[in-house]
Amino acid sequence: MQRVVINAIGMEKRTALMENEKLIECAVHRPTKSPSTGNIYKGKVQKVLPGMQAVFVDIGTSKNGFLHKDDLPAYQQLSGEEQKKVSISNLIKEGESILVQVVKEETGDKGAKLTALISFTGHLLVYFPFTPHIGISKKIKESHRAKLQAWGDSVINSNEGLIIRTGCEEFPEAEMNQELESLRRQLNEVQKNFDAKKAPALIVQPYFFYPLLERWLNPHVEEILVDDYNTYHHVKEYAASFQNPFKVKLYNEKEPLFRKLGIETDIEKTLSPLIWLKNGSSLYFNVTEALTVIDVNTGKFTGKKDRSKTIVETNKIAANEIMKQLRLRNIAGMIVIDFITMQSNEDKEQVHKIMREALRKDSATMILHGFTQMGLFEMTRKKERPSILETLATKFDRHMMDGYILRPETFYYEMDRLMKEYTYEDNDALWIDVPRHFSDWLKKNPEKLKHLEKQHEISVIVSIGSSNREMVVRQSGKIDEIRSRMLKDSH
Repeated sequence: MQRVVINAIGMEKRTALMENEKLIECAVHRPTKSPSTGNIYKGKVQKVLPGMQAVFVDIGTSKNGFLHKDDLPAYQQLSGEEQKKVSISNLIKEGESILVQVVKEETGDKGAKLTALISFTGHLLVYFPFTPHIGISKKIKESHRAKLQAWGDSVINSNEGLIIRTGCEEFPEAEMNQELESLRRQLNEVQKNFDAKKAPALIVQPYFFYPLLERWLNPHVEEILVDDYNTYHHVKEYAASFQNPFKVKLYNEKEPLFRKLGIETDIEKTLSPLIWLKNGSSLYFNVTEALTVIDVNTGKFTGKKDRSKTIVETNKIAANEIMKQLRLRNIAGMIVIDFITMQSNEDKEQVHKIMREALRKDSATMILHGFTQMGLFEMTRKKERPSILETLATKFDRHMMDGYILRPETFYYEMDRLMKEYTYEDNDALWIDVPRHFSDWLKKNPEKLKHLEKQHEISVIVSIGSSNREMVVRQSGKIDEIRSRMLKDSH
């Protein structure tokens, strides 16, 4: 049984996928001007780079987006021979307006990765107005593919393309035709906005939950639980558009939704580099900008069998957990796993098989390169958005959280949720102990705290606590009572 849980009650929005009451994937959405995956912009070409066969595009955000030649409709419409010879300078010019879509969000110093081969996603189809190609989901049986291919050939124009999704396996032709027309209408609206607006301009911004629900919703999802009234209605409307509508429930209890379901605790665990496995062995995640290295240790596990069997057993348990953690933590890029050394190729194949089987459960694109001559396992996982660690924490020069410390913004959005809890009670003020670096951030950004106080109609008195990892409410109540207690505690 799966359940989608949406915490939308504060400024920070969080979406989680649970399976058998355990968190298996999570995304954090913060108020930002940075481009999100799926956003469509009217951009302006700032610089053409013939050496890289790419351009930088101003989309109105702090960093210019990056657009490669392969992602231009004009390039895709050329023959194979023409594509080999053409330079990007012949396809696009500086100062030109262009319709682009974000395929990969900003990370670090890098701007968003863009494509001009925009797409519109439905439940049954993905529509590409400028990409002449028909793809059929690999999950659809071979016996059904010819009929779906013929349908695709009959309904699209020469420059259009489609991906026919798994829901089309039984060939619901009327629904497929209806959805295609709906996606074409979305394109027409985008083109009208493109013509009406001056570059750079945002044309389309999907609801924060939309890309995730497109990936996550499947017959195993029994319900979608939402804690915000307005978001609940948007989700309900979206869920009702499916052939078999999903059940959407509004959560309105006092205890915060993520805390009640244990998701807060699970998210906090993802920030730790160390994971203990059930058999006493452990994993250690060393995350850097260039790559992630995962070390497998036998730890407390010695086993009751011979040493080689103990090692294989440990590595198999580790392989399964690593694949779960990559999805949960949203770790991407180059990944190297240092399993406990195995001499036998048969033993290595057992571990590799577990990795291949787990691969099917993750919607992210992954390539398993296998074991190297040095016995290290190499793989890659496509990056579509920042990891949970990148979002919630930042590298720090002291050894806090193994080189990471929670961002001030992480505490700020937590404070927003915390204050929301106390609005149910008759309180004038809160006294909160916070980490020193967050206190310093609030002093530099006084308007931030004023915004929360105005929004929740409650005053906050901040003092520096002993923890770098958490905020503690020392007292709630009347402001005079709090000040009196603070005075007593100071003596």
